[in-house]
Amino acid sequence: MIRTGVCVLTTALLLLASGAGAAIGDVRRERPARRPYIVEVGQPYAIGVQKLQYEVDHISALKVYVEEYGYPDYAEIQEISPEWPWAPYEVRVYYMAWNLEVDFGPVFVSEATPNLGMLKFSGDITAEKRHEIEVVLQAREAPPPPPPPAEAQAVQPPPPTTGGGLTESLVARIEAAAERAAQAADRAAQDSEAAARAAERTVNIVDKMEQDTGAK
Repeated sequence: MIRTGVCVLTTALLLLASGAGAAIGDVRRERPARRPYIVEVGQPYAIGVQKLQYEVDHISALKVYVEEYGYPDYAEIQEISPEWPWAPYEVRVYYMAWNLEVDFGPVFVSEATPNLGMLKFSGDITAEKRHEIEVVLQAREAPPPPPPPAEAQAVQPPPPTTGGGLTESLVARIEAAAERAAQAADRAAQDSEAAARAAERTVNIVDKMEQDTGAK
C-alpha cells in the first residue's frame, strides 16, 4: 500500500514538473501548445536592427529567408532549454502583412560548419502575439510630444559671461575703483596746493625778517 502511494506521488510530481507553465526559481518555463517539443525559458524580448543583422549573419537559414522575403516587421529572441545540437535560444521573426511567424535556431554540429542554422517553425501569428506586436510598432512610430507653447516657457536670464566680456558686477567694481582713484587724486592735488601756499608764506616771512634786520 505504501509503495503504491509513493508511486502515485512520484508520478504526480513528474507530471507537474514536465507540464506547461512549470516554474523553477520564479523563471517561466513553459511548453507552448503548438510546439510541445521545446521548453521556453523566461519571456521573449524584442531585438533591434543591429542584433537582428548579427543573427542573420550567423544563422544560415535565416540569412537565406531574409534574402528571399525581406526583413521582418518585428523580431525577438526566445530562450529555450538546451537540447543538443540546438542553441539555447531561437530567433523569431514576424511578417504582419502575411500574418506569419517564422522561428529559426542555430545548430552546433562541428567547427567545420560554422553559422549553421535551420528553420524550426512556421505558422500564423496568434491573436495575442499580434496585438502585442502592434502595440510595440505603434509606440515606435508615434511622433515625440510637441514642445510647450513659447509663452509657457520660463524666460531664462542670460548666462554669466565667462570669456572676454564684462558682467554687471565687474563693471560696478571698476567704476567704484575709478571713483576712489579720482577722489585720491583730488586730495593729492589739494594737499599739493596747500603745501605750495605754506611755502610761499614762509618765504614771505623770511624776506620780511631780512628786511627788518637790514633796516636796523
